[in-house]
Amino acid sequence: MCDMISNDVSEINNQGILKSCVTHNICSDNPKLDNNPCTFLQWQKHNEELLGRSVQGHHQSNLVEYNVQRAINTLSGSADKCMSNSTNKIAGMARSIDRWKEYMTQVIENMRNEIDLLTLSKTKIQKAQMALRIICSISTECLERRSFRLDTDLTLDPGQVELVKENELISEIGNLFCRTLCQIKDQLNRNKNVKVRLEKNWSDKYQSFQIDTINLGLNIQTPIIMSHADVIKDSENLYEEAEQILNESKQLRSLVDDILKKSANRLRDQADTVDIALARFISDTQQIGQAIENDLKQVVQRLGDSENLIGDLLRVIINLEKAKQTAETRLHNRLKRPGDENVKDNAQLSLISEVKDLSDQLNTLNYQLDCARTGHLGLLKARSLLEDDSRIKRKTLWIDSIRCQRVRAHYPSVNILLGQ
Repeated sequence: MCDMISNDVSEINNQGILKSCVTHNICSDNPKLDNNPCTFLQWQKHNEELLGRSVQGHHQSNLVEYNVQRAINTLSGSADKCMSNSTNKIAGMARSIDRWKEYMTQVIENMRNEIDLLTLSKTKIQKAQMALRIICSISTECLERRSFRLDTDLTLDPGQVELVKENELISEIGNLFCRTLCQIKDQLNRNKNVKVRLEKNWSDKYQSFQIDTINLGLNIQTPIIMSHADVIKDSENLYEEAEQILNESKQLRSLVDDILKKSANRLRDQADTVDIALARFISDTQQIGQAIENDLKQVVQRLGDSENLIGDLLRVIINLEKAKQTAETRLHNRLKRPGDENVKDNAQLSLISEVKDLSDQLNTLNYQLDCARTGHLGLLKARSLLEDDSRIKRKTLWIDSIRCQRVRAHYPSVNILLGQ
């Protein structure tokens, strides 16, 4: 209404016409009883209902306040209990993680030591392989050198048999070393892979431990404990796997040491057997060679005697032939005697007997000369055979004693065969 008056005044002012306020006419109007919207009873009832609703609102407010206070007290205790339980669980899990972290630290240290020891075993195998190559070269050279022996000495003697056995043993042990080295490399790869996994697991546990340590200082509930059950289970599995791989690695190292020890002993025993067989064969060859030299000296001596004998026989035969020719000349001349003088007197008979005796003697001596020459040829052939055999024996001795034994003097020791 004031807005209306204000508008009217504004309009009057705008028109420049002064008018009196007409509000007293509105206020001076008296309302009629018949025009009231409600009766007195309705008014009282309205007030009573309003007051009743107010009382009910106060009651409801008190009830809500009681329930809220009760809920606050109850939930506060429950929250404190829940937070205490969470704190205890976090503390327990932190202790468990710390314990597993220590386990992992020890397993990682053991794995590092095992990797170092297994690497040392690998180095031993590699050194043993190098020594085995030297042995193979020695054995191969001995076999090749002995293949240059001559004629009858190119035989499968005990030394040759033992050298062949040694060569077969070298091949067998070489294959064993190769297989063992492959196993070591595979085991090293497994050890290193597990070590990486262990280190990652330790790092995860360290971070989890730090997080749970921070959580222990907080006053609110945190859900971080919900993610640890699987981690602990994985840690147990990883720990068991690492222990199993460690045991397998230790068994492999023990197997490597046993292989190296047995292989070194077998190679050394076979080498000693070869050396003994070669030494015996060299001794036998030297004895036979000395016997051949002695026999050769006798044959040469006999050849000289035979040549002297043949010379003496030839001189005797020549003299006898001259004597026979002389007797035949005399006899021939006496046959030229004239007439009755050409008779078989004693001188004639003596000359005939002399020629006959000389012929018999010459026949005998010629036979002996043939026998002496046959014997001389036999001695020459024997000398040739003895000289050839002596040369063969010297060749064999040079191969076995000068070449084989000197080469085998460089045979690796047991410590080298053990990879030390």
